[in-house]
Formats: sequence, structure tokens, C-alpha cells
Amino acid sequence: MLQGSIVALITPFLKNGDVDLVSFKRLIHFHIEQGTKGLVVAGTTGESPTLSHEELDLLFVTAIKEARGRIQVFPGVGTYNTKESVERTLRAKELGADGCLVIFPYYNRPNFQGCLEHFKAISDCNLPMIVYYHPGRTSINLSAEQLAEICALPSVVALKDCSGNVPFALDVMKRCNKSLLSGDDPLILSYMEGGAHGIISVLANLFPGQWNLLIEASLKGDMETAKALYEQMEPLCKAMSLETNPQCIKYAMSLMGHCSPVLRLPLILPQQETRLRIEEALELCKQVVAYA
Repeated sequence: MLQGSIVALITPFLKNGDVDLVSFKRLIHFHIEQGTKGLVVAGTTGESPTLSHEELDLLFVTAIKEARGRIQVFPGVGTYNTKESVERTLRAKELGADGCLVIFPYYNRPNFQGCLEHFKAISDCNLPMIVYYHPGRTSINLSAEQLAEICALPSVVALKDCSGNVPFALDVMKRCNKSLLSGDDPLILSYMEGGAHGIISVLANLFPGQWNLLIEASLKGDMETAKALYEQMEPLCKAMSLETNPQCIKYAMSLMGHCSPVLRLPLILPQQETRLRIEEALELCKQVVAYA
């Protein structure tokens, strides 16, 4: 069963806007050293909508090669085009990915039956799949019964839930008996107390060791330790939500020297007031969080 702290990895860019492969490789090794259990490459946090087919392939190839089986790699392969999503999934499988992350088909917003057929086609690729449910980004809202039917497909190993509705997510988990991964850092304690199996985290980009310890404590039932670890990072959790992801995490990562603060349009640097709040929250966390 898929579990643990998985990072929604940023895609670092050079000042000219090109993919920064040197920093990307360094981040992969950083997460291996810090105990992160998996990497989502080119997901929402990785600015996937702005990446070309060639860049996506380069990132997938590089991540799998650098990981060398030491950390699981889950390329983000979902689009609103089923044919293209299947092609990306087959390519990830060919490269040796451990699985894939598949967002619901945004923008064209199919009904439940269309969503089900979409995920069936990807499931037929026989690559372990994490279903990514995010009504806020896709405008697709399903019942627990409908989402559980999709998650029950043969290739699905986990649900990444960003509904913001913990009881709903726990209901889906019980109906389909698959791993439940939170996609919402500020709600992680509620998810883990309810029996979730881990997280695909934005903040784990910054403090992967801390998130790994938090999730491991939760899985052992030691919620007292988990809560103490979370409280150390809570200011940053709140700061990361001030503007559209990944604007805040990208800026925070640049402050820690992991990458440049460059984002691709239409995403831009956080506003000045937001940057100040991120800087303040980061300084608070650096004082209490062990950072290697």
C-alpha cells in the first residue's frame, strides 16, 4: 500500500526561463537524503501546464535516472485529453516510472461517466496510478460513491484528495480500500487522524525531513509527536496558501538557495506583502526545524 511523505516537486528554471536541470537533480538527491518516499514530477506544483512535451520527457527521464530505485517517481501525466494522457502514461511506463499522477480532466469538465471512461483508458496502461481529485482546479465535483468507483479501477493505488472535505475523503477511502493521500498541507493532521496513509505535499519541498518524521509518527499512531512537528511548520503552511500555488513555494525555495525564483507566465512572483510574510514565516521555521 502506498504511504508516506511524497513531495509535489517544483520545476526549477534558469533566469532565462529554461529548465534548470542542475538544480532539479540536486533536489532529487536532497529528497533521497531527507527520507522522502516519493517524487511527483511535473504536477501542479511543477508548473506542468507551462512545460513542453520535450521538457516533460526530459524531466521524467532525468528523475527516473537520478532516483535509481532509491525513491519512487510519479510523473504527472494527466491532461483534459484522454489520448494524450494515455500516451504520457505509456511513456512514463516505458521509462520505468513507479507510477503516475492523473488529474481529473479540467476545462472541458466531463460528467461522471466521461471521467470514468477517461480513467479506465489510463488504467488500461497498467501503470500504478494516483487519482488526483481537486474540484477547485477542475470544477468537477463527484459523490463519494462516484469517486470510489473510479478509485476501484485495477491500476489505481491511491487517491490524492484536495477536496478540503476530510470526512468525504475518508468515506471514499473506506468504499474503495485504496491508499488515501492528503493533498492539503494545513489539513494533514485531520487526514492522518482519520486513517489516511500519507501526503503529496507542497511544503515538503522546503522541509522534507520534517514532513517525513510527521507522517511516520502519524502512521505509528503517535499523534502527539505529529502535532508538535506540524506546529513548528504551521506558519509556513499558512504562508504557502496566500497566493496561487506554486508562486509561494517557489519564492520560499529561492530564499533557501534551492533555485531561482523564476516562474513561467501566467504565474508570477508573489506580491511584495506576501513575500514579506513568507520571509517572516521561513525565519520562524528555521529557528525550530532541523534542516540538513
